[in-house]
Amino acid sequence: MKASLSLLHPVAVLAALVLTVSSAGCSKSPERPLHISVIDHINMVGDHVLVKGDGEHRAEIAPDGALSIDGKAQTLSAAQQAISRRYYQQAMGVGQDSVAMGKAGAAMAGQAVSTAVEELSKGQPEQIGKKVEAEASKLQARAMKMCDRIASLRGAQDELRASLPAFAPFAKIDADVAKDCRR
Repeated sequence: MKASLSLLHPVAVLAALVLTVSSAGCSKSPERPLHISVIDHINMVGDHVLVKGDGEHRAEIAPDGALSIDGKAQTLSAAQQAISRRYYQQAMGVGQDSVAMGKAGAAMAGQAVSTAVEELSKGQPEQIGKKVEAEASKLQARAMKMCDRIASLRGAQDELRASLPAFAPFAKIDADVAKDCRR
């Protein structure tokens, strides 16, 4: 029994951790729209992307690419609006990917606990690691796709900053973010 507890304990801790992390970035109440943190300074609020700049500065991007900075609508050329729309789409995609990964991670943690209990009851603790690693590799593949989207978000950010200098204070995703994501 002592060996089975030592194998089960880390899996239970992993399950609790994943459930906590997967629910931490979201909040919803009847009077407030869904709020999801995408990256440090980028949030999804309802169907808008909010980007925090320096201090109290805020940019808001609508689904059509309309951009306002500190509550003032920006006049955008068609090209700028297309870039803003791409930024919006990538930010929303990262947020949605994050939520999906949180749910998948929670499901994986639950499955890991079930696998541990099942394999321990069969007297085959050596099978636990193999089965859990197979599921973890699926989650890792999803994470790599999200990292690709983060790199695309950075590309759109850099294009928007270059074409619209007023967006510069909101362009905080640096080259290391995408690299760090893959680690």
